[in-house]
Amino acid sequence: MVRVTGNFASEGPLHPAAREALLAAFDQGWADPKKLSQSSSKAAILRNHGLETISTRLGIPADSIEVLGEPSLGHYLSIAGLLQESSTFAYSAIDKGKIRAIARSRTSQVLELAVDSAGAIQGLSEVSPGAVLSFQLANGETGIIQVALPSISEDVQIAIDATASGPRVALPDRWSTALFDAASWGGPSGLAIMAIRNRSQFSYPLPRIAPISTPGSYSLPLLIASAVALENFTPESPSLREFAVAQLSKIDGVHLVGSQSPAMPHLLSLIAANVSGENVVRELAAQGVDVDSGSACSAEDLQPSHVLAAMGYETNGHIRLTLHNGTTEADIASLVTALSGVLQKLRG
Repeated sequence: MVRVTGNFASEGPLHPAAREALLAAFDQGWADPKKLSQSSSKAAILRNHGLETISTRLGIPADSIEVLGEPSLGHYLSIAGLLQESSTFAYSAIDKGKIRAIARSRTSQVLELAVDSAGAIQGLSEVSPGAVLSFQLANGETGIIQVALPSISEDVQIAIDATASGPRVALPDRWSTALFDAASWGGPSGLAIMAIRNRSQFSYPLPRIAPISTPGSYSLPLLIASAVALENFTPESPSLREFAVAQLSKIDGVHLVGSQSPAMPHLLSLIAANVSGENVVRELAAQGVDVDSGSACSAEDLQPSHVLAAMGYETNGHIRLTLHNGTTEADIASLVTALSGVLQKLRG
């Protein structure tokens, strides 16, 4: 087994403070906080403190927060809870596969919005009154940020996808629901935060008996660890991404996607000409360097990136890089050296 010397894959370890909190929470936060026992009262205090931390750090009202034990379900709930049968559903061509699946399941009108080569969504101002718009704050493959929502009808409901951006990008002034993934700020996987701005405009879309907004089932220890990770979150340095872009651009046959677009500091995609992205991943892994390839929402089978295709790029030879807190310029220089060697080898 080759030791991993450079992790540029999307997954990273828990923040040390979150790991410590998680272990303690298994001892202290095991009871149901809705019950009346002393253990439940202690669990309720831990839960409420965690929710207040999340509210403050994400800039969302505490009473808007719903906690989900299945992040992927949040994409459906945050959109379907706003949709009426007659609503137009608008989404972008670079939205996650889960969003596009919602669009395909609709029997009423859907509107797919194109993007340009810089990753900017086009035609937002044309979304009709009464529609529900899925709006991705930042893309999880390229890191490209959608700078602002244009003026659109006040009747449009907006479901914000902040699962890739987390606390790095502030919510726009207009939003109806917002979805966050704790893993985006170094928290544990398996926990999402959904905010509902106006509950009178939201209806739980799954079968129910009681008046609820989400299933309500989640791990309290994961919530506590997520709050601690968020409290200790430090954004990655933009200068590190700039260094990575400058160094990677020196490699023959490598093109950085949206290198001039506004982007989050920790994500970037590149295209290496005349090679298979999967082969590059395997060759780098053999040297102890982990990177990703293909679509971020279909990583398990390395499906070609619909994001790059929508932007007009070639999808073969796609490599995705994540710069973690703790990644150094020396790590990036080692990656560049390893990648250069792998590309020379694969091109023969």
